Amino acid sequence: MQAAEAAKLQQQWKAKGSPLCEHPELEREYHLSMNTGDKVCTTCGEDFSRAEWKQMGK
Repeated sequence: MQAAEAAKLQQQWKAKGSPLCEHPELEREYHLSMNTGDKVCTTCGEDFSRAEWKQMGK
C-alpha cells in the first residue's frame, strides 16, 4: 500500500471517531516504489514498524 493511501485511510478512520481496530490484515508500505519496511493496516491505515508487526505475529 502506498503511504499516501494509508494517510487517506487514517483520515477516514478518524472521521469515523477512531473506533477500536483489531488490525486484521497488514500490507507492506511503499513510498513510490520503495519499500519503507513498515506495514499498514488495511482497515484503519495505522502503520507499524518492523519490530511492532513482528511482535504482533503478522
